[in-house]
Amino acid sequence: MKIASFAFTLLVLASLACSLGNASPSAPPPAAASAPSANPTVEPAPATPADSAPTAAPSAAPSAAPAAGPCAHLYYPVKPGASWQYQLSGASSGTFTRSIVSLNENGFEDQDIFSAGTTRRGSWACQQGSLISLTPSGGASVSVADEQATFVVESNSGVTLPADLQPGAAWTQNLVYTGQHNIGGTNVDSRTVMDLSCKAIGVETVSVPAGGFDALRVDCSTRFEISFSGTTVSINDTSSAWYAPGVGEIKARSSSEMGSSEFVLLSYSIP
Repeated sequence: MKIASFAFTLLVLASLACSLGNASPSAPPPAAASAPSANPTVEPAPATPADSAPTAAPSAAPSAAPAAGPCAHLYYPVKPGASWQYQLSGASSGTFTRSIVSLNENGFEDQDIFSAGTTRRGSWACQQGSLISLTPSGGASVSVADEQATFVVESNSGVTLPADLQPGAAWTQNLVYTGQHNIGGTNVDSRTVMDLSCKAIGVETVSVPAGGFDALRVDCSTRFEISFSGTTVSINDTSSAWYAPGVGEIKARSSSEMGSSEFVLLSYSIP
């Protein structure tokens, strides 16, 4: 298979990875990453996508407090048995169901099951309420990817979603991982560097099939550098995600050189 074909497949897997819990290829949990910092890094805000400007000036986040525990988060209920069903559109279509599979004192496991037949498992660490993804993400494009891949994390710093999430908060995450892909019967080794930069914009009123919510919007920009077969390619991604207190992610939108994708919440069940 030509290098161009490898590049396209790897870029598809890497794109749309900015919002919390975006899906990735089914793989065993990677090796333990280096301990991430519990304190978010403050950086300038990434550019705001033109088609998703706030409907109102940023306002204070809801004051309701989540349950106690290192994984307790106002905007992402980490409770075993919790589930969310989403509708995909754009680069791929269909539905998927996300669920919290297990919870321990230091983190949790989640899972996405796609209507296209793909299953994604993810590992997370929790530090004083901050949530840190320990597995590479591949976005909604996993539902159309036809490869199998395994990953090993080399390093992981920063956070995916900080504990004290308020309008104006900014944070980063750097994730480096190697992977082995089977693409069309050919094994390909790759190394990916992901740099994520996010900012909480403000509270907006958002309507999705599951209902209307006052949700906190988070804008992110991500840069991937993917090396394989002596070649390095890069991709830049911008995304917006909306989180409702006590409910979780209700909507996400992402755009990159590989195309655009969106998912919205259809229904949810939180014990």
